[in-house]
Amino acid sequence: MAITQTIRQFPKAFALSAVLVFGFMAAAFAGDWVVSKVSRPAYYTIDSENWHPITRGMQIPEASWIHTGRRGRVQLSRGEEMILYRPNTLAALISHGRHGQKTELRQQFGSLLLDVETRNKKHLRVKTPFLAAVVKGTRFTVKVNQHAAEVSVQRGVVGVTANSGGETLDVGAGQSASVSGAAATDVSVSKTNESVLAAIFGNLASVGNANGNGNGSSNGNANGNGNGNGNGNGNGNGNGNGNGNGNGNGNGNGNGNGNGNGNGNGNGNGG
Repeated sequence: MAITQTIRQFPKAFALSAVLVFGFMAAAFAGDWVVSKVSRPAYYTIDSENWHPITRGMQIPEASWIHTGRRGRVQLSRGEEMILYRPNTLAALISHGRHGQKTELRQQFGSLLLDVETRNKKHLRVKTPFLAAVVKGTRFTVKVNQHAAEVSVQRGVVGVTANSGGETLDVGAGQSASVSGAAATDVSVSKTNESVLAAIFGNLASVGNANGNGNGSSNGNANGNGNGNGNGNGNGNGNGNGNGNGNGNGNGNGNGNGNGNGNGNGNGNGG
């Protein structure tokens, strides 16, 4: 089966994690997490052998492994909180504590996007073969491949620790942390380029500027008005020239990205 072939990329890690995960199978479902969106192929298993299709509206059984295929996606929701499994991702979902309020994800490969609410206590943990990320409330992604794991933060703060030891580093908004190699003890933290953040989380903001200029000149009595309106970058120029009595109007419209309005008026009187 294609799922089994994909999982074989990480045979040792998967086997070890499967033994650990199944030891937590006390509750019937993984907290209050419900499948709010799904794109196939997407499957789950509770025994690492029998895989079942994931459907919208279902609750994932406790300690299940969720696997998405090349075009598969699974979005889990709990109130305003969200966990998104992106394509080609394998991660287990485990709940701890009273009423399953604490969530742990054991991610073997792929990409997860998480948006969790702020609480006084740390209540969500993502464990990978290279690092662990613990949060109170934030929006961040975790990416894992055969050689490294990376955490990118859009909002809030994530505590990142290498699995082999070392201190926990706080990774803030606009930063990324990575650990390369299972034996590595150092966490590398860097500023994330804005274009990279946009690619990871989507372009959530737009910037717009608008400029309007108006000029008027006359011989005798003349009036000139110019108006410029733009969404993004727009420039409008209006000029009026008259001998005796004359009126001139100019309008300019420009479209870019964002929203902006600019107006310019010019009056000239001459005898």
